[in-house]
Amino acid sequence: MKKIKINKKIIIISAVILLVILLIILWSFINSDEEVINNVQEIIPEEEITDTQLRNTSISLYFINKNTGEIEVESRIIDSKKLLENPYKELLNLWIKGPNNELLTTGCSREININNIEINKNCAIIDFNEKFLEKINNENINELKIIYCIVDTLTELTEIDSVKILINGKDNIYFGNINLSEEYFKLEE
Repeated sequence: MKKIKINKKIIIISAVILLVILLIILWSFINSDEEVINNVQEIIPEEEITDTQLRNTSISLYFINKNTGEIEVESRIIDSKKLLENPYKELLNLWIKGPNNELLTTGCSREININNIEINKNCAIIDFNEKFLEKINNENINELKIIYCIVDTLTELTEIDSVKILINGKDNIYFGNINLSEEYFKLEE
């Protein structure tokens, strides 16, 4: 009988200890949720986002590295509203103005004018003036890389797959050893 009383006492004491532990755990969960609820803070922006900032988009322009001769991308943030009317001409004008990085170049004169841009079967047909054929300070830059800077820049637009270049409306013009009237597609990486 003594063993049964001792076992009952041990069971009762163990049950009370477990109950106290469960109550402590339950109490800590309840209080921690209250602390989280009480600690919610409102996030206040430092300044309001303007409509212009909402319209910003990232574009990629391709230029030639003066040191390595390789084509490199320069990303810029512009107002997407500028791309609505004629995105092809806008991108090319940004390319003609040149890179922001002094180590990069277009390789061409900044006096280039775009006479016309036409899209035919996903091919951008660009009609430049004769200044396109003049290199900057007669730099020894590969003409094909200049063409592929334009191709890579314009094929960032999903509707453009290739580029063909005319000079004052004429095709079959040569830029160094390169026939500009051919269709140039983005090179696979």
